[in-house]
Amino acid sequence: MHEIITLQLGNLSNYTATHFWNAQESYFTYGDQDQSPVNHDIHWRSGVGHDGSETFLPRTVIYDLKGGFGSLRKINPLYDATLTSDAAADFLWSGRPTVHKQDAVSPSAYQQGLDAGENSPPRPTPSSVRYWSDFSRVYFHPRSLVQLYDFELNSTIRPFERFAMGTELFSSLDREHDIVDRDWRPFAEECDLMQGIQVFTTLDDAWGGFASSYLEALRDEYPKSCIWVWGLQSPVVRDVPREKRQLRLVNAAQTLSQACSQASMVVPLSLPDGPFPSSVALDPGSPWQVSGLLSAAAESAGLQSRLAARRPTLLSELAESLNTTGTQTLAAASMDVGQPADELNREKLDVDLFHLGRFGRNDRHREKPGRVFGQVSSYRGTAKLDESEENESKDHRLSRPIVGNPVVRRYTSTLKFPLLDSYPQIYRDIPEGETTAAVRTVLSTTTAMTARMRNLRSQVSRSLMLEERETLSNGLAEIADAYQDDWSSGSDEDDDDV
Repeated sequence: MHEIITLQLGNLSNYTATHFWNAQESYFTYGDQDQSPVNHDIHWRSGVGHDGSETFLPRTVIYDLKGGFGSLRKINPLYDATLTSDAAADFLWSGRPTVHKQDAVSPSAYQQGLDAGENSPPRPTPSSVRYWSDFSRVYFHPRSLVQLYDFELNSTIRPFERFAMGTELFSSLDREHDIVDRDWRPFAEECDLMQGIQVFTTLDDAWGGFASSYLEALRDEYPKSCIWVWGLQSPVVRDVPREKRQLRLVNAAQTLSQACSQASMVVPLSLPDGPFPSSVALDPGSPWQVSGLLSAAAESAGLQSRLAARRPTLLSELAESLNTTGTQTLAAASMDVGQPADELNREKLDVDLFHLGRFGRNDRHREKPGRVFGQVSSYRGTAKLDESEENESKDHRLSRPIVGNPVVRRYTSTLKFPLLDSYPQIYRDIPEGETTAAVRTVLSTTTAMTARMRNLRSQVSRSLMLEERETLSNGLAEIADAYQDDWSSGSDEDDDDV
Protein backbone atom coordinates (compact mmCIF):
# COMPACT_ATOMS: atom_id res chain seq x y z
CA MET A 1 0.00 0.00 0.00
CA HIS A 2 3.08 2.27 -0.08
CA GLU A 3 2.72 3.30 3.55
CA ILE A 4 4.52 6.28 5.10
CA ILE A 5 5.33 6.31 8.81
CA THR A 6 5.76 9.74 10.42
CA LEU A 7 8.18 10.58 13.20
CA GLN A 8 7.54 13.76 15.23
CA LEU A 9 10.36 15.11 17.38
CA GLY A 10 9.86 18.17 19.55
CA ASN A 11 7.25 20.77 20.37
CA LEU A 12 7.34 22.90 17.20
CA SER A 13 7.40 19.71 15.14
CA ASN A 14 4.27 18.51 16.90
CA TYR A 15 2.54 21.82 16.27
CA THR A 16 3.39 21.49 12.56
CA ALA A 17 2.41 17.83 12.37
CA THR A 18 -0.90 18.54 14.13
CA HIS A 19 -1.86 20.85 11.27
CA PHE A 20 -0.73 18.09 8.90
CA TRP A 21 -2.94 15.45 10.55
CA ASN A 22 -5.91 17.82 10.74
CA ALA A 23 -5.62 18.29 6.98
CA GLN A 24 -5.43 14.53 6.39
CA GLU A 25 -8.53 14.01 8.55
CA SER A 26 -10.43 16.58 6.48
CA TYR A 27 -9.93 14.50 3.31
CA PHE A 28 -12.10 11.66 4.59
CA THR A 29 -15.48 11.31 2.85
CA TYR A 30 -18.58 9.66 4.27
CA GLY A 31 -21.88 8.27 3.05
CA ASP A 32 -22.91 9.50 -0.39
CA GLN A 33 -19.97 11.88 -0.77
CA ASP A 34 -17.58 11.46 -3.69
CA GLN A 35 -14.59 9.21 -3.16
CA SER A 36 -11.70 10.99 -1.50
CA PRO A 37 -8.81 11.93 -3.81
CA VAL A 38 -6.38 10.85 -1.06
CA ASN A 39 -5.42 7.25 -0.28
CA HIS A 40 -5.82 7.21 3.50
CA ASP A 41 -4.08 3.84 3.91
CA ILE A 42 -0.75 5.54 3.20
CA HIS A 43 -0.75 7.68 6.36
CA TRP A 44 -3.42 5.95 8.49
CA ARG A 45 -3.56 2.52 10.08
CA SER A 46 -6.56 0.37 10.88
CA GLY A 47 -6.99 -1.23 14.28
CA VAL A 48 -9.47 -2.37 16.91
CA GLY A 49 -10.58 -0.41 19.96
CA HIS A 50 -11.14 -1.81 23.45
CA ASP A 51 -14.80 -2.47 22.66
CA GLY A 52 -14.06 -4.30 19.41
CA SER A 53 -14.91 -1.37 17.16
CA GLU A 54 -12.70 -0.60 14.16
CA THR A 55 -10.34 2.37 14.43
CA PHE A 56 -8.37 4.34 11.85
CA LEU A 57 -5.51 6.33 13.34
CA PRO A 58 -2.34 8.07 12.09
CA ARG A 59 0.83 6.07 11.43
CA THR A 60 3.03 8.22 13.62
CA VAL A 61 5.33 8.20 16.64
CA ILE A 62 5.22 11.42 18.67
CA TYR A 63 7.94 12.50 21.11
CA ASP A 64 7.71 15.49 23.40
CA LEU A 65 9.03 16.59 26.76
CA LYS A 66 7.25 16.48 30.09
CA GLY A 67 4.37 18.92 29.96
CA GLY A 68 4.35 19.11 26.17
CA PHE A 69 1.18 17.10 25.53
CA GLY A 70 -1.20 19.47 27.33
CA SER A 71 -4.64 17.97 27.92
CA LEU A 72 -4.04 15.07 25.51
CA ARG A 73 -4.52 11.71 27.23
CA LYS A 74 -2.37 8.74 26.31
CA ILE A 75 -5.44 6.51 26.50
CA ASN A 76 -8.20 8.14 24.46
CA PRO A 77 -11.91 7.12 24.39
CA LEU A 78 -11.23 4.57 21.62
CA TYR A 79 -8.95 2.60 23.96
CA ASP A 80 -10.31 3.59 27.36
CA ALA A 81 -10.85 0.18 28.93
CA THR A 82 -11.32 0.85 32.64
CA LEU A 83 -10.14 -2.00 34.86
CA THR A 84 -12.14 -2.67 38.02
CA SER A 85 -9.15 -4.16 39.85
CA ASP A 86 -5.47 -4.68 39.35
CA ALA A 87 -4.70 -8.25 40.41
CA ALA A 88 -0.95 -7.80 40.17
CA ALA A 89 -0.98 -4.71 42.39
CA ASP A 90 -3.26 -6.43 44.91
CA PHE A 91 -0.88 -9.38 45.09
CA LEU A 92 2.23 -7.24 45.61
CA TRP A 93 0.74 -4.83 48.12
CA SER A 94 -2.10 -5.55 50.50
CA GLY A 95 -2.01 -2.16 52.18
CA ARG A 96 -3.93 0.98 51.35
CA PRO A 97 -2.42 2.77 48.33
CA THR A 98 -1.79 6.52 48.33
CA VAL A 99 -2.15 8.26 45.00
CA HIS A 100 -0.45 11.59 44.21
CA LYS A 101 -1.78 13.31 41.09
CA GLN A 102 -0.68 16.45 39.35
CA ASP A 103 -3.51 18.77 38.39
CA ALA A 104 -4.71 17.87 34.91
CA VAL A 105 -4.50 20.43 32.13
CA SER A 106 -7.96 21.61 31.17
CA PRO A 107 -8.92 21.19 27.50
CA SER A 108 -9.14 24.29 25.34
CA ALA A 109 -12.53 25.73 24.40
CA TYR A 110 -12.01 24.39 20.88
CA GLN A 111 -11.37 20.86 22.20
CA GLN A 112 -14.37 21.05 24.49
CA GLY A 113 -16.51 22.06 21.51
CA LEU A 114 -15.22 19.09 19.47
CA ASP A 115 -15.84 16.69 22.36
CA ALA A 116 -19.39 18.03 22.70
CA GLY A 117 -20.03 17.42 19.01
CA GLU A 118 -20.56 21.09 18.13
CA ASN A 119 -20.62 21.88 14.42
CA SER A 120 -18.91 25.24 14.97
CA PRO A 121 -16.68 25.09 18.05
CA PRO A 122 -14.97 28.34 19.14
CA ARG A 123 -12.06 28.98 16.77
CA PRO A 124 -8.60 28.84 18.36
CA THR A 125 -6.71 32.11 18.80
CA PRO A 126 -3.00 32.75 19.45
CA SER A 127 -3.80 33.40 23.11
CA SER A 128 -6.02 30.33 23.56
CA VAL A 129 -3.57 27.81 22.03
CA ARG A 130 -1.22 26.75 24.83
CA TYR A 131 -0.26 23.30 23.50
CA TRP A 132 -0.38 21.59 20.12
CA SER A 133 -3.12 19.32 21.44
CA ASP A 134 -5.40 22.36 21.91
CA PHE A 135 -6.29 22.38 18.20
CA SER A 136 -5.87 18.70 17.31
CA ARG A 137 -8.86 17.13 15.54
CA VAL A 138 -7.69 13.49 15.56
CA TYR A 139 -7.16 10.64 18.00
CA PHE A 140 -3.79 8.89 18.24
CA HIS A 141 -2.97 5.31 19.13
CA PRO A 142 -1.59 5.02 22.69
CA ARG A 143 1.67 3.65 21.25
CA SER A 144 2.10 6.84 19.24
CA LEU A 145 2.54 9.06 22.29
CA VAL A 146 5.97 8.97 23.95
CA GLN A 147 6.63 11.48 26.72
CA LEU A 148 10.27 12.01 27.79
CA TYR A 149 10.44 12.84 31.48
CA ASP A 150 14.15 13.69 31.60
CA PHE A 151 13.47 17.29 30.59
CA GLU A 152 10.53 19.64 31.08
CA LEU A 153 9.05 21.85 28.39
CA ASN A 154 10.12 25.51 28.61
CA SER A 155 12.26 24.89 31.68
CA THR A 156 14.42 27.87 32.66
CA ILE A 157 16.57 25.77 35.02
CA ARG A 158 17.54 23.05 32.56
CA PRO A 159 16.43 24.02 29.06
CA PHE A 160 16.58 21.40 26.34
CA GLU A 161 18.49 23.63 23.94
CA ARG A 162 21.90 22.14 23.03
CA PHE A 163 22.64 19.60 20.30
CA ALA A 164 24.74 17.46 22.66
CA MET A 165 21.84 17.21 25.13
CA GLY A 166 19.75 15.52 22.46
CA THR A 167 22.39 12.97 21.51
CA GLU A 168 23.05 12.17 25.18
CA LEU A 169 19.33 11.74 25.89
CA PHE A 170 18.89 9.37 22.96
CA SER A 171 21.93 7.33 24.01
CA SER A 172 20.73 6.99 27.60
CA LEU A 173 17.22 5.97 26.56
CA ASP A 174 18.51 3.61 23.89
CA ARG A 175 20.75 1.84 26.38
CA GLU A 176 17.82 1.24 28.69
CA HIS A 177 15.55 -0.07 25.93
CA ASP A 178 16.08 -0.07 22.19
CA ILE A 179 14.01 2.96 21.13
CA VAL A 180 13.52 1.89 17.53
CA ASP A 181 12.51 -1.60 18.61
CA ARG A 182 10.13 -0.37 21.32
CA ASP A 183 8.50 2.64 19.66
CA TRP A 184 9.00 2.34 15.91
CA ARG A 185 8.99 -1.32 14.95
CA PRO A 186 5.32 -2.03 15.88
CA PHE A 187 4.21 0.50 13.24
CA ALA A 188 6.71 -0.72 10.64
CA GLU A 189 5.63 -4.35 11.03
CA GLU A 190 2.04 -3.41 10.18
CA CYS A 191 3.04 -2.09 6.74
CA ASP A 192 2.65 -4.17 3.58
CA LEU A 193 5.11 -2.13 1.50
CA MET A 194 6.51 0.93 3.30
CA GLN A 195 7.46 3.62 0.79
CA GLY A 196 9.33 5.75 3.28
CA ILE A 197 9.67 7.61 6.54
CA GLN A 198 8.59 11.22 7.08
CA VAL A 199 10.31 13.08 9.90
CA PHE A 200 9.27 16.39 11.46
CA THR A 201 12.04 17.74 13.70
CA THR A 202 13.46 21.03 14.85
CA LEU A 203 17.02 21.68 13.73
CA ASP A 204 18.13 24.42 16.10
CA ASP A 205 17.67 22.95 19.59
CA ALA A 206 18.48 19.70 21.38
CA TRP A 207 15.89 17.85 19.31
CA GLY A 208 18.33 18.22 16.43
CA GLY A 209 20.80 16.04 18.29
CA PHE A 210 18.06 13.58 19.25
CA ALA A 211 16.92 13.44 15.62
CA SER A 212 20.47 12.89 14.33
CA SER A 213 20.89 9.85 16.57
CA TYR A 214 17.41 8.59 15.70
CA LEU A 215 18.10 8.93 11.96
CA GLU A 216 21.32 6.97 12.36
CA ALA A 217 19.44 4.17 14.14
CA LEU A 218 16.70 4.14 11.49
CA ARG A 219 19.26 4.05 8.68
CA ASP A 220 20.93 1.04 10.31
CA GLU A 221 17.57 -0.75 10.46
CA TYR A 222 16.30 0.37 7.04
CA PRO A 223 19.36 1.00 4.86
CA LYS A 224 17.37 1.28 1.60
CA SER A 225 14.28 3.15 2.80
CA CYS A 226 13.62 6.76 1.83
CA ILE A 227 13.88 9.04 4.85
CA TRP A 228 12.42 12.50 4.19
CA VAL A 229 13.15 15.15 6.83
CA TRP A 230 11.26 18.41 7.31
CA GLY A 231 13.74 20.44 9.39
CA LEU A 232 12.00 23.25 11.28
CA GLN A 233 13.64 26.31 12.77
CA SER A 234 12.28 28.39 15.64
CA PRO A 235 11.26 31.90 14.53
CA VAL A 236 13.56 34.71 15.58
CA VAL A 237 11.76 37.15 17.88
CA ARG A 238 13.12 40.43 19.15
CA ASP A 239 13.73 39.43 22.75
CA VAL A 240 15.98 36.46 21.87
CA PRO A 241 19.56 37.32 23.01
CA ARG A 242 22.35 37.25 20.46
CA GLU A 243 24.07 34.36 22.27
CA LYS A 244 20.95 32.22 21.99
CA ARG A 245 20.61 33.04 18.30
CA GLN A 246 24.17 31.91 17.75
CA LEU A 247 23.51 28.71 19.72
CA ARG A 248 20.51 27.98 17.52
CA LEU A 249 22.60 28.52 14.41
CA VAL A 250 25.29 26.15 15.69
CA ASN A 251 22.67 23.53 16.56
CA ALA A 252 21.15 23.81 13.08
CA ALA A 253 24.56 23.45 11.43
CA GLN A 254 25.38 20.36 13.50
CA THR A 255 22.00 18.79 12.75
CA LEU A 256 22.33 19.45 9.02
CA SER A 257 25.82 18.00 8.95
CA GLN A 258 24.55 14.76 10.51
CA ALA A 259 21.10 14.56 8.92
CA CYS A 260 22.30 15.11 5.35
CA SER A 261 24.57 12.07 5.67
CA GLN A 262 21.71 9.81 6.88
CA ALA A 263 18.51 11.08 5.26
CA SER A 264 17.44 10.78 1.63
CA MET A 265 16.31 14.42 1.63
CA VAL A 266 16.40 17.26 4.17
CA VAL A 267 14.21 20.33 3.61
CA PRO A 268 14.74 23.16 6.14
CA LEU A 269 11.66 25.31 6.81
CA SER A 270 11.83 28.65 8.61
CA LEU A 271 10.33 32.12 8.65
CA PRO A 272 12.29 35.03 7.17
CA ASP A 273 14.44 36.96 9.61
CA GLY A 274 13.07 40.31 8.52
CA PRO A 275 9.99 41.73 6.75
CA PHE A 276 7.28 39.21 5.94
CA PRO A 277 5.82 38.89 2.44
CA SER A 278 2.84 41.18 1.91
CA SER A 279 0.54 38.17 1.50
CA VAL A 280 1.27 36.79 5.01
CA ALA A 281 0.37 38.27 8.39
CA LEU A 282 1.31 36.26 11.47
CA ASP A 283 2.81 36.61 14.93
CA PRO A 284 6.30 35.01 15.09
CA GLY A 285 5.70 34.43 18.79
CA SER A 286 2.72 32.14 18.14
CA PRO A 287 3.83 28.56 17.38
CA TRP A 288 0.25 27.84 16.24
CA GLN A 289 0.48 30.44 13.48
CA VAL A 290 4.12 29.75 12.59
CA SER A 291 3.51 26.02 12.31
CA GLY A 292 0.41 26.66 10.20
CA LEU A 293 2.53 28.33 7.52
CA LEU A 294 5.27 25.68 7.65
CA SER A 295 2.76 22.85 7.58
CA ALA A 296 1.03 24.24 4.48
CA ALA A 297 4.35 24.01 2.64
CA ALA A 298 5.20 20.49 3.83
CA GLU A 299 1.69 19.10 3.32
CA SER A 300 1.36 20.57 -0.17
CA ALA A 301 4.85 19.62 -1.36
CA GLY A 302 4.25 15.96 -0.49
CA LEU A 303 0.64 15.75 -1.64
CA GLN A 304 1.44 13.63 -4.71
CA SER A 305 2.85 10.86 -2.51
CA ARG A 306 -0.64 10.02 -1.18
CA LEU A 307 -3.07 10.70 -4.05
CA ALA A 308 -5.46 7.85 -4.88
CA ALA A 309 -6.49 8.71 -8.45
CA ARG A 310 -3.27 7.35 -9.89
CA ARG A 311 -0.18 5.56 -8.69
CA PRO A 312 1.31 7.91 -6.12
CA THR A 313 4.65 9.54 -6.79
CA LEU A 314 6.75 7.90 -4.10
CA LEU A 315 8.88 9.87 -1.66
CA SER A 316 11.94 8.17 -3.15
CA GLU A 317 11.00 9.47 -6.63
CA LEU A 318 10.66 13.00 -5.29
CA ALA A 319 14.06 12.70 -3.61
CA GLU A 320 15.68 11.34 -6.78
CA SER A 321 14.32 14.28 -8.79
CA LEU A 322 16.07 16.69 -6.42
CA ASN A 323 19.20 14.66 -5.73
CA THR A 324 20.54 14.39 -9.27
CA THR A 325 24.11 13.41 -8.33
CA GLY A 326 23.49 11.15 -5.36
CA THR A 327 25.07 13.56 -2.86
CA GLN A 328 22.59 16.48 -2.93
CA THR A 329 20.42 15.64 0.07
CA LEU A 330 19.59 19.25 1.04
CA ALA A 331 16.82 21.16 -0.76
CA ALA A 332 15.36 24.66 -0.48
CA ALA A 333 11.62 25.33 -0.28
CA SER A 334 9.41 28.26 -1.28
CA MET A 335 5.65 28.71 -1.47
CA ASP A 336 2.76 30.84 -2.75
CA VAL A 337 -0.72 30.74 -1.20
CA GLY A 338 -3.95 32.15 -2.59
CA GLN A 339 -4.06 34.32 -5.68
CA PRO A 340 -0.25 34.41 -6.22
CA ALA A 341 -0.24 30.59 -6.41
CA ASP A 342 -2.46 30.71 -9.51
CA GLU A 343 0.20 32.67 -11.40
CA LEU A 344 2.03 29.56 -12.59
CA ASN A 345 4.61 31.43 -14.69
CA ARG A 346 6.10 33.25 -11.71
CA GLU A 347 9.70 32.13 -11.19
CA LYS A 348 10.19 33.64 -7.71
CA LEU A 349 7.60 32.71 -5.10
CA ASP A 350 6.56 35.07 -2.29
CA VAL A 351 7.35 32.91 0.75
CA ASP A 352 10.99 31.81 0.87
CA LEU A 353 11.42 29.18 3.60
CA PHE A 354 15.18 28.50 3.27
CA HIS A 355 17.27 30.91 5.34
CA LEU A 356 20.25 28.92 6.57
CA GLY A 357 23.55 30.52 5.58
CA ARG A 358 21.83 33.58 4.16
CA PHE A 359 24.13 36.53 3.59
CA GLY A 360 23.51 39.82 5.37
CA ARG A 361 21.78 42.80 3.82
CA ASN A 362 25.11 44.32 2.82
CA ASP A 363 26.15 41.09 1.06
CA ARG A 364 23.10 40.50 -1.12
CA HIS A 365 25.20 41.12 -4.23
CA ARG A 366 27.12 37.95 -3.38
CA GLU A 367 23.99 35.79 -3.48
CA LYS A 368 23.31 34.54 -6.98
CA PRO A 369 20.28 32.47 -8.07
CA GLY A 370 22.51 29.64 -9.25
CA ARG A 371 21.98 26.88 -11.76
CA VAL A 372 19.20 24.39 -11.02
CA PHE A 373 20.09 20.72 -10.55
CA GLY A 374 16.65 19.45 -9.58
CA GLN A 375 13.27 21.06 -9.02
CA VAL A 376 9.92 19.68 -7.90
CA SER A 377 6.97 22.02 -8.32
CA SER A 378 3.59 21.12 -6.83
CA TYR A 379 0.45 23.10 -7.55
CA ARG A 380 -2.97 22.51 -6.04
CA GLY A 381 -5.73 24.67 -7.50
CA THR A 382 -7.81 25.28 -10.60
CA ALA A 383 -5.41 27.17 -12.87
CA LYS A 384 -4.22 25.20 -15.90
CA LEU A 385 -0.69 24.58 -17.16
CA ASP A 386 -0.06 25.36 -20.81
CA GLU A 387 -0.10 22.36 -23.15
CA SER A 388 3.67 21.82 -23.27
CA GLU A 389 4.01 21.91 -19.48
CA GLU A 390 1.03 19.55 -19.08
CA ASN A 391 2.56 17.02 -21.45
CA GLU A 392 5.86 17.25 -19.61
CA SER A 393 4.09 16.69 -16.30
CA LYS A 394 2.34 13.56 -17.66
CA ASP A 395 5.30 12.03 -19.44
CA HIS A 396 8.22 12.74 -17.12
CA ARG A 397 8.39 9.12 -15.94
CA LEU A 398 8.85 7.92 -19.52
CA SER A 399 11.87 10.11 -20.28
CA ARG A 400 15.36 9.88 -18.88
CA PRO A 401 16.98 13.25 -18.24
CA ILE A 402 20.13 14.09 -20.14
CA VAL A 403 23.16 14.08 -17.86
CA GLY A 404 23.96 17.63 -16.82
CA ASN A 405 20.52 19.02 -17.64
CA PRO A 406 18.19 20.20 -14.84
CA VAL A 407 15.57 17.69 -13.69
CA VAL A 408 12.28 19.58 -13.43
CA ARG A 409 9.09 17.84 -12.29
CA ARG A 410 5.69 19.54 -12.17
CA TYR A 411 2.70 18.08 -10.36
CA THR A 412 -0.85 19.43 -10.33
CA SER A 413 -3.97 18.58 -8.36
CA THR A 414 -7.42 20.15 -8.11
CA LEU A 415 -7.47 19.31 -4.38
CA LYS A 416 -6.91 22.66 -2.69
CA PHE A 417 -5.37 23.16 0.75
CA PRO A 418 -8.08 22.97 3.47
CA LEU A 419 -8.50 26.07 5.65
CA LEU A 420 -10.07 24.38 8.66
CA ASP A 421 -11.49 26.05 11.74
CA SER A 422 -8.37 24.81 13.55
CA TYR A 423 -6.10 26.65 11.09
CA PRO A 424 -4.97 30.25 11.70
CA GLN A 425 -6.15 33.06 9.42
CA ILE A 426 -2.71 34.25 8.28
CA TYR A 427 -3.18 34.95 4.56
CA ARG A 428 -4.20 38.51 3.76
CA ASP A 429 -5.64 37.97 0.27
CA ILE A 430 -7.91 35.05 1.26
CA PRO A 431 -11.38 36.31 2.31
CA GLU A 432 -12.67 35.29 5.72
CA GLY A 433 -14.96 32.29 5.39
CA GLU A 434 -13.04 30.62 2.56
CA THR A 435 -12.54 26.93 3.30
CA THR A 436 -9.81 26.14 0.76
CA ALA A 437 -6.84 27.87 -0.85
CA ALA A 438 -4.64 27.36 -3.86
CA VAL A 439 -1.05 26.54 -2.93
CA ARG A 440 2.08 26.25 -5.03
CA THR A 441 5.32 24.91 -3.60
CA VAL A 442 8.76 24.58 -5.18
CA LEU A 443 11.57 22.39 -3.82
CA SER A 444 14.92 22.87 -5.52
CA THR A 445 18.61 22.08 -5.42
CA THR A 446 20.85 24.73 -7.01
CA THR A 447 24.46 25.87 -7.13
CA ALA A 448 23.50 28.67 -4.71
CA MET A 449 23.65 26.06 -1.92
CA THR A 450 27.44 26.09 -2.14
CA ALA A 451 27.79 29.71 -1.07
CA ARG A 452 25.07 29.30 1.58
CA MET A 453 26.73 26.32 3.24
CA ARG A 454 30.16 27.94 3.15
CA ASN A 455 28.74 31.05 4.73
CA LEU A 456 27.02 28.96 7.40
CA ARG A 457 30.33 27.24 8.11
CA SER A 458 32.07 30.58 8.62
CA GLN A 459 29.24 31.78 10.89
CA VAL A 460 29.37 28.84 13.31
CA SER A 461 32.89 27.42 13.24
CA ARG A 462 34.39 29.81 15.80
CA SER A 463 31.65 29.02 18.32
CA LEU A 464 32.90 25.45 18.80
CA MET A 465 35.84 23.72 20.41
CA LEU A 466 38.70 22.81 18.08
CA GLU A 467 37.76 19.11 17.65
CA GLU A 468 34.05 19.83 17.08
CA ARG A 469 34.96 22.70 14.77
CA GLU A 470 36.99 20.47 12.48
CA THR A 471 34.28 17.80 12.30
CA LEU A 472 31.51 20.30 11.62
CA SER A 473 33.56 22.28 9.08
CA ASN A 474 34.33 19.12 7.14
CA GLY A 475 30.67 18.07 7.17
CA LEU A 476 29.41 21.43 5.91
CA ALA A 477 32.19 21.58 3.32
CA GLU A 478 31.07 18.22 1.92
CA ILE A 479 27.50 19.50 1.64
CA ALA A 480 28.71 22.68 -0.09
CA ASP A 481 30.91 20.78 -2.55
CA ALA A 482 27.96 18.64 -3.66
CA TYR A 483 26.31 21.68 -5.26
CA GLN A 484 29.21 22.93 -7.35
CA ASP A 485 28.97 22.89 -11.12
CA ASP A 486 30.79 19.94 -12.65
CA TRP A 487 32.78 22.30 -14.81
CA SER A 488 33.67 24.62 -11.94
CA SER A 489 37.37 25.11 -11.28
CA GLY A 490 36.69 24.58 -7.62
CA SER A 491 38.04 27.98 -6.59
CA ASP A 492 35.82 30.33 -4.64
CA GLU A 493 36.49 33.40 -2.61
CA ASP A 494 34.45 32.00 0.26
CA ASP A 495 36.27 28.66 0.40
CA ASP A 496 38.96 29.76 2.83
CA ASP A 497 39.97 27.65 5.78
CA VAL A 498 38.18 28.65 8.97
